[in-house]
Amino acid sequence: MPSMPGTAILCALAGLAAAEAPAEAREASYYFDLPAGPLAASIARFSQITGLSVGYPGDLPMVTARRVTGTLSAESALRKLLDGTRLRAVRVGARLYRLERKAKHEDVAPVVAPLAAIAGADIIVTGQKRQQALSAIPLSVSVLSAIDSGKAARSLSSRDMSLDMEGLAMTNLGPGRNRQFIRGVADSPFNGQSQSTVAVQVDEARVTFNAPDPDLRLIDVDRVEILKGPQGPLYGSGALGGIYHVVTRRPDPADSEGWVRLSGSVVEHGRPGHGAEAMLNLPLVEDRLAIRLVGYDFVDGGWIDSTGVGRDSNSTHTDGLRLAVQWHPSDRWTIDAGYWMQNIDSRDSQYVMAVEHDLRRDSRIAEPTDNDFKMAHAAITGALGGLELLSATSYVEQRFSSTLDASASAAFFGLTGNAQFDDARSYSVLNHEFRLSEGKQSPWVAGISILRATTRDQGIITGDDGTPRTVEDLHRVVSEYALFGEGTVKLARRLDATLGLRLFYSLAKDKAQADRAEEARLRNSGKLILSPSVALSYALADDGLLFLRYARAMRPGGLAPAGMRASGHFDADELGTFDLGYRKSFRDNRLSVSTSAYYTLWDEIQSDYLLRNGLVSTRNAGSGRIVGLEGTIDWQMGAGFALSLGGTVQDAKLVRSATGQKLSDRRLPVAPDITGRAALSRHYRIGNWNVQSAIQANYIGDARLSFDDDLDRSMGDYMVMSASNSVERGPWSLAVRLDNLFDVRGDSFAFGNPFSIRQAPQYTPLQPRTVTLSLARRW
Repeated sequence: MPSMPGTAILCALAGLAAAEAPAEAREASYYFDLPAGPLAASIARFSQITGLSVGYPGDLPMVTARRVTGTLSAESALRKLLDGTRLRAVRVGARLYRLERKAKHEDVAPVVAPLAAIAGADIIVTGQKRQQALSAIPLSVSVLSAIDSGKAARSLSSRDMSLDMEGLAMTNLGPGRNRQFIRGVADSPFNGQSQSTVAVQVDEARVTFNAPDPDLRLIDVDRVEILKGPQGPLYGSGALGGIYHVVTRRPDPADSEGWVRLSGSVVEHGRPGHGAEAMLNLPLVEDRLAIRLVGYDFVDGGWIDSTGVGRDSNSTHTDGLRLAVQWHPSDRWTIDAGYWMQNIDSRDSQYVMAVEHDLRRDSRIAEPTDNDFKMAHAAITGALGGLELLSATSYVEQRFSSTLDASASAAFFGLTGNAQFDDARSYSVLNHEFRLSEGKQSPWVAGISILRATTRDQGIITGDDGTPRTVEDLHRVVSEYALFGEGTVKLARRLDATLGLRLFYSLAKDKAQADRAEEARLRNSGKLILSPSVALSYALADDGLLFLRYARAMRPGGLAPAGMRASGHFDADELGTFDLGYRKSFRDNRLSVSTSAYYTLWDEIQSDYLLRNGLVSTRNAGSGRIVGLEGTIDWQMGAGFALSLGGTVQDAKLVRSATGQKLSDRRLPVAPDITGRAALSRHYRIGNWNVQSAIQANYIGDARLSFDDDLDRSMGDYMVMSASNSVERGPWSLAVRLDNLFDVRGDSFAFGNPFSIRQAPQYTPLQPRTVTLSLARRW
């Protein structure tokens, strides 16, 4: 496929440059399929389809927009969208509308305001446990809307988010095996038993405690929010780096809708893949009760040739089902409940021994992994006097298993010849939260939380004689009981202070055993923890914010699952961050800028590390310091063009080793020193077709693997590009996407098999150039 990159880029640039006459744009009709939901999301999608801007003087009211579907003019669609909201749209420019409130009893002639007074529809985020306008939050947040999930060429994953959202980095062991890190708060690439530094949250449900990222397919979700910096006051332990918050679309009790998408992909040097996904929203009782069902099944083709196993051995099968129910028993109460199941089965691991050469390695056996995820949740929201009450309960279970060739370490376990390591883990998180606020855009929230996280890990080595031998056995139960709250008070006309506090008691019960001959080690430890945050924010003129925030978070200690016979445990670690941020919109909200500088001190870093025998244990590595600068620019350039730029520069180092050892490279693992992103897109029309073309480039800077000099490997320092085109007419849409246009062989993660990594370098190359084609139909 030698001409593919050039052809793809030329096609994308040709689409970006396509033009239409202004008169045609004014008279055009568009096909709309806007689901009922938050007005801000509907306005954003309306602007995306038409290329028109819609503003409002002040914060956009928190109202629900009706569903709009069909081929309509822009004005007709906007009128239908605003029906029942007590808002009207007034044209104030060739491509600009202003929203204003209607009179109480009748329509009145609008008064046209100066363009400078118009602000665009604000983004609403819920990551801080209440609805807030992004422009007013004294916190570094990235939000990526997934409003086009039914029309894009492929469904998104967590790793896709790491290319689109500044500050988020991920390992690349494979689907369902990765770890997430935010802003350099990275302790280790290894999947040991230390608690994650990033907490994954789905709506009101806490998904992870110390499990790997479940890599949930982002199908029919509204948005993904990344809350950066310690989130201890609202989320407790395990939120040192931040929160990865997935907000799903809720059932719509007013109208039925659905879509189906089929996709196929071709991986250069590998096998083809295919997928099917569908969504159905069905009202059962009009305006009262509805269900929403999502199902999907994908096979992603492999590209690693494993001698002794087969060609393209690392293919992955992912299937899932999500059911959501929403019931309004009265106008004041809402009950949401749901279930999400996803299974990821990978046939083999995806590392090689020489990144610059063929994508192959010599293997004795296949190294498959399996990640089975289940989540059940329910939430009750309603009015209690003048307050809003929310009671949310969730239960999440993740079962993870893997097989590795352990022959290189057989002698450490008293074996000769070949050996196989089988790791079986189960994780569960039961969480209940009860909280109060003043409702929409409440200045405060307060509540209580009870969490119980259970972990069971058993590792078995089997030699040539076929006799299994247990080499690690860990059972851990962590319970947390918390009181928490956050509130904003006004200090002056433009100056606010936001204070947050969480007081919680963490009780950890551990039982660890290296083998059956060893006596089981028991450890119970309780700790009363106080996690504070304080922020000062100054509202700038014309929709801008300047803020300074400080917050702390921590992780409790525990028993080391293997090794560390001297002490047998690792201590709690704690992290504090100063975050100075600036957020501003210009040019009638067509241009937005966000930037922040952060300084982090991290004490007694918990880190998973490799023992000489290849097993993973946990220790306190020392103290770290992170200094960084991050920024994004989003520009609606006109004529349907949009430009998005982003980047991060950071210095994340271990300033003190727990052992006093002098390290040749003191950088914290996995976190790149520099990242950059540039994306150019355009919405336009060709006849009766709505078209979107886009091209994106990402640079991932240099990073390292581990604290250990004898184990360290270099990774990163590569650039990848992607291009996409989608066309839509009526209910049909067709999309094509090309990833890794130039077939870059950069090393995305320098580690594959812990039992043999010290014998020879191991690399995890990027997925080769991939073409994905999809066809979708909406009803």
